[in-house]
Amino acid sequence: MNKYIDIHTHVLPGMGCGPETPAESLAMLRALQEHGVKTVIATPFFNPETEPADAFLKRRAEAYARLQQAMGEEPLPHIALGAEVLLCPAVLECGRIDRFRVEQTGYVLVCMPQGQRIDPELMVLFDHFHVASGLIPILTDIDRYFDTIPVEDMFALNRAGALLQVSCAGIMSHDTRKYALYLLGNHFAQFVSSGYASPQDSPRLVEAMRVLKRSLPLVKYKRIKNNAGMLLSDAAVSELVN
Repeated sequence: MNKYIDIHTHVLPGMGCGPETPAESLAMLRALQEHGVKTVIATPFFNPETEPADAFLKRRAEAYARLQQAMGEEPLPHIALGAEVLLCPAVLECGRIDRFRVEQTGYVLVCMPQGQRIDPELMVLFDHFHVASGLIPILTDIDRYFDTIPVEDMFALNRAGALLQVSCAGIMSHDTRKYALYLLGNHFAQFVSSGYASPQDSPRLVEAMRVLKRSLPLVKYKRIKNNAGMLLSDAAVSELVN
């Protein structure tokens, strides 16, 4: 089976955005392993409007330690640390935003409020975040905004320096598949990830990648599949978007 890197998951226990217990986290890691995942980036949700950055990072470290202890010697996917940061004005008051980066890379996962539209105020905030963090933002589950963000505004996000991640659910849904494949096939979106958050669900990664392989030229499929590894190796943006 092909091996994947899943860049957006909520596998850490007790973070309020995924499993409650280490046992549930282990069940999720086993499901990801069945889908051919060799590495997962744990990206618990951080809302700077409701929690201080230091408190979040302390909770993340404790959750990671609990999960590592529960894993023991079981051969499960490797876990890399990151976060999914809410893009809002309060994030600029968090001090060193680079603490939320994916491992030691120059990339960070961010999300927008549900129903967000692209307007001048958001673009100014996005620019300030980009400069203050010194990181390349990856907008998560961009398919959640297909009802409110037209294609031309997706291009604006790219021009502003954002990379885009489509969810497996966005590819599998007939309502959003065409839009998702258009963004991926034309290099406006660079990643596919599960956003996996509950042991009661499926990561759907195998099915989504099959659709991708069937729908796009092989060279584009391989580029998207490999981009996750390029991210973890801190490759230059130019290597991810061309």
